[in-house]
Formats: sequence, structure tokens, C-alpha cells
Amino acid sequence: MKALKILVTGANGFLGRSLLGLEGEAEWVGCGRRVDAGDVLYHRVELTDRAAVAALVAETNPDWVINTAAMTNVDRCEEDVSAARWANVEIVENLAAACGDTGVGLMQVSTDYVFDGENGPYAEEAGTKPLSCYGQLKLESERLLQGLERAVVVRTLWLYGYVPETGANFTTWLLQAVSGGESVRVFDDQWGNPTYVYDLARALVGLCREEARGLFHMGGATFMTRHELALELARFFDLDDGLIQPVRTQEAGLLAVRPLRSGLRTDALEAVLGRRPLTFSEGLQRLARDPHFCRDFPEFAR
Repeated sequence: MKALKILVTGANGFLGRSLLGLEGEAEWVGCGRRVDAGDVLYHRVELTDRAAVAALVAETNPDWVINTAAMTNVDRCEEDVSAARWANVEIVENLAAACGDTGVGLMQVSTDYVFDGENGPYAEEAGTKPLSCYGQLKLESERLLQGLERAVVVRTLWLYGYVPETGANFTTWLLQAVSGGESVRVFDDQWGNPTYVYDLARALVGLCREEARGLFHMGGATFMTRHELALELARFFDLDDGLIQPVRTQEAGLLAVRPLRSGLRTDALEAVLGRRPLTFSEGLQRLARDPHFCRDFPEFAR
């Protein structure tokens, strides 16, 4: 069977690099603003330049483009709406135009922040009601794909794991803080289903392989609060969970409103892929055996 050729935008980010790390799953091409993406063929491109994006898609001629480029700092989106629109909407407009002209499939990664967090977990047909600039712009980006013949939107949430050279994330921050004896506060009123980043990456490739169309939700199989997540993470790695204190979201003084009782139902995705997402415990077991994690955090290796 001929390998899929997939162009990944935002190739140096957390999700982008996790996709490029799936050796043998596809023929990978990365693109973004930085100069490299490891051993993968990489193109440096300004994704807000429509002509440059069109030329890149024509030159690389992928089967699919998976767009992971985004501004995901939700408070920063409130502070700089222009930059947030540039990253979360204008790039998608350019990709949609290029893919529409060439017949290349386009997959847009979206978020549970399109919901208000009143009645989660949510199925794909649930009504949207974003509470923040970030959620509004991601919902707008979803709608840009509606006229394309080959298009998929995948909403996801609460990514965790370890991907080298992508900076700190909640997983590594918590492990380093608690192992160092630092007390941390974690929200106990935000609900969701944490998603192991490589599980999401494999699901995205699977949807491309199945030539899926439309809207899908992808989240882990465990529904929990962020505080419960932190406690389980600490206990799994034999750390002092007494250092993890609960805090209410409203006490934090955040700029962007968060959906509190969120979460995503994954029935549609499971029907297409023939498997369920990993539970949080299963994801932690994968993390503890990941060779890159074991190399860079040997004290937590299993």
C-alpha cells in the first residue's frame, strides 16, 4: 500500500512534532517559521502569505495537510486579537484556498473551547457557544472548511505527554515542580478528558487513511478534573500528591473565560477507527516507556 504523504503545518509545535515522530505512519513533510523539524523534510514558509502557501502545497503535492499551527494561549488571544486572528483564522483561509484549488485534503485541529462548558462531555452535533476570543476564532476556522470536498475538523482538548524540543507543558511542569518539593495549585472545577498527544496524532493519521470527512471529537477515555489529573499523575510517578492543592477557576483572575464542565464524546471517531482512545492511566504508561521521556527525565522512567 502506498504511504500517505502528509504536510504538517506548525511542525515545531507540541502536536506537530508528535505527528512527525510517527515513523512509518506516513511520508512526512513539515513546514513553519523555524528552520528545521528534525530528520523530516522541512519547508520554511510564512503561512499568512497566500501565494507562498499555494506554492508550497503545489510543490509538495501531499495527500493531506494537517494544520496544527495556531495561537493556543487563550489569555494571549484576549490581549492580542489581531495576532490571534492571524494565527487561528488567516492561516486556515490560505490553506483552505490552496487545498481547494488542488484537491488536497485539509484537516483542521480545533478545540473544546467552542463550547460553553455547561453540559459536557459534548458530541459533535451539540450546539456551540464559545466564551473566549480563542474559542470564537477556532469556531470561525472550522467553518472555513465547509466548502471543501476533502475536509476534516477534529476538536480535541487537554493534550499531555512529552515531545522533545517543544518546551515545557503541563506534564513536565507538574513533574518537575512536585519532584522539587514545590507546592502547586490546580483547578478542581474544570472538567475534561485528557488526551495523550501521540494517541491524538495516530487518530489524525487514521482519519486521513480512512478518507474521513466532516467533524470528529478526539479526547481521552477518562473524564476528570484538572486537579484529579494532577493527583493521578503525581501518584503514578510516586510523588507527594499533598503538594497539589485545589483552586477554583474564578480565584485565578484569568483574562479568558474557560468552559468548566467540558469534555468531548468520541463515539463517531471510534466508529471510523475501530478503537477507543486511551484512558489517562494507559497514556501515563505509554509516557513512562517513551524513549525520549526516559532519556530526558530518567528519574521518572519505568
